[in-house]
Amino acid sequence: MNEKFLLSSDITYLNNKAAPLSNGCAVAVGSFDGVHLGHRRLISKLVDESKRLGVPSVVFSFDLEDNPKSAPLLADKKQKAYVLRKLGVDIIVSGRFSDFRDIEAEAFALDFLLGELGAKSIICGYDFRFGKDRKGSVELLKELLTQKGVEISVPEVALYGETPISSSMIRSLISEGDVKTATNLLGRYFSFSGEIKRGAQLGGKLGFPTINQDYPDFLVKPKFGVYAVYLKLEGEVYSGVANFGIKPTVGGTTPLCETHIFDYSGDCYGKTAEISFVEFIRPEQKFNSVDELKEQIALDTEKAWSVLFQI
Repeated sequence: MNEKFLLSSDITYLNNKAAPLSNGCAVAVGSFDGVHLGHRRLISKLVDESKRLGVPSVVFSFDLEDNPKSAPLLADKKQKAYVLRKLGVDIIVSGRFSDFRDIEAEAFALDFLLGELGAKSIICGYDFRFGKDRKGSVELLKELLTQKGVEISVPEVALYGETPISSSMIRSLISEGDVKTATNLLGRYFSFSGEIKRGAQLGGKLGFPTINQDYPDFLVKPKFGVYAVYLKLEGEVYSGVANFGIKPTVGGTTPLCETHIFDYSGDCYGKTAEISFVEFIRPEQKFNSVDELKEQIALDTEKAWSVLFQI
């Protein structure tokens, strides 16, 4: 087995009991950014195929963080792996874009998918493109591999209304602040994780202590504004209200997530927390005074509380 490209990939075993790749596999190929409802339809078919054939289920995707032309992402690697494991995937193979971008379509299908992964069944979307200059198509995949005994499956498209669910659609929703619809299409809350850092502690002086987190550059940015949120910290889930933006009232310039956690009084500086955006409350705005800001934070807190606790 020629493992030229497999050896340059990151292989993550989500199921420690999974058989090695040398025994063959069922493989789903695509970006799977965010693992939204459209992707989950492919993953469901993948898991069914792997059980039918008695081989491990493998997701192959490119490391999008390695692609300079990649759009802002919907999930980091850890989130993606967590969701795929929950859906029953055994193995993730992440190919570095820089190692694969010049492979011709025929070589990707024959040498990598068949030769290196040992694919017995391949699941992909109707619009799947692969190989150098994206010349490969589902039709070419079938032409090259069906005759070699490989089954090619293209599950029915998942729709939102009459439009196919896509990562670009969900990115647009998040950037517009519609995180509620994004949640429905992702099958989970849109979230990010980051280290809790010390800020100017203005929130504490106003009676609403907050935590501060830098926002990852590679993730899609929600609309600047105030959100009802959940926060996961050290295995516990808390409710809160967060401002994502540049804090114009105090002269901020860099996007920051500042969260007031309900019913929490511990010291969490230096720890990592995951913020899940539940519902958009209002756009970020500049206030004429700190007193105006304090009054608005009280209203935002009340609104977030009513959203999260359905009051």
